[in-house]
Amino acid sequence: MKKILIIGSTGMLAFDLTRVFKEDYEVIGVSRADFDITDKSAVENFTKNHMPDIVINTAAYHKTEECELNPEKSFSVNAIGAFNAAKAAKEIGAKIIFISTDYVFDGRKEHYSESDAPNPLNVYGASKLAGEILTKIANDNFYIIRTSWLFGIHKSGKGHNFVSLMLEKAKNGENIKVVDDQFGSPTYTYDLAAKIKELIEKNAPADIYHITNTSSCSWHELAEKIFELVKLNPKIEKIKSSDRPSSVKRPKYSVLISENLKKQGIDNLRPWPEALSAYLDEIKKACKMLITVK
Repeated sequence: MKKILIIGSTGMLAFDLTRVFKEDYEVIGVSRADFDITDKSAVENFTKNHMPDIVINTAAYHKTEECELNPEKSFSVNAIGAFNAAKAAKEIGAKIIFISTDYVFDGRKEHYSESDAPNPLNVYGASKLAGEILTKIANDNFYIIRTSWLFGIHKSGKGHNFVSLMLEKAKNGENIKVVDDQFGSPTYTYDLAAKIKELIEKNAPADIYHITNTSSCSWHELAEKIFELVKLNPKIEKIKSSDRPSSVKRPKYSVLISENLKKQGIDNLRPWPEALSAYLDEIKKACKMLITVK
């Protein structure tokens, strides 16, 4: 049985990667408690001790506001850490998979394919782009996976994902204000994990792959769809990005489309509203199970 090492194993995507791979692969998960990805020797020693066939690097410093205030840490984790993981994988003959972001683009176009030139607007995006470049330099057996607007069952490093945050705000009767001038493709981490597995099993060539649920929306439209599906009707105030001052410049449009999946005869993910509905159904099932256990 092949081994997969997932770096950043406590994260939202890593949780679903583990679910997807565990039936057919031996999955080894590591978090910051196991080693610091910025420590080259620690990463090398761990990989040599466990000898995985594939390393999936989901580790990231992705709190965008904090990245602006602490660019050194952002580049240390997202770029140098990415290089360390890719180099360690190369030394044992393993494939490296680096998870990147829509924030490598500037949002001046309505959608971006893998052949479009990156131009990040913020420190987080710049550090992830540097991570992409260093990953490719360190290991020619790579997949760079760009994705966006993730939601999933497990908590993210930020605590909530957007969907769970909206549900929490509605539950608490809070005022809900959501921007309507940023557009992207919401992506269910389970779907993303399954597509990464498909890439591996079809032995797709080393390349950059954009993987998101298809179709796009604004954050406000996403909020409306969430409440429509759960049959709630809170008041959602529509605001502009300029109404919410931030040190972070965010792309207006960060919709990702994939030419490279198509070249390999690999289907895109289902539309995001279908994925969102499946995610909400899974939450309901999980809640029922908890009630039964109690």
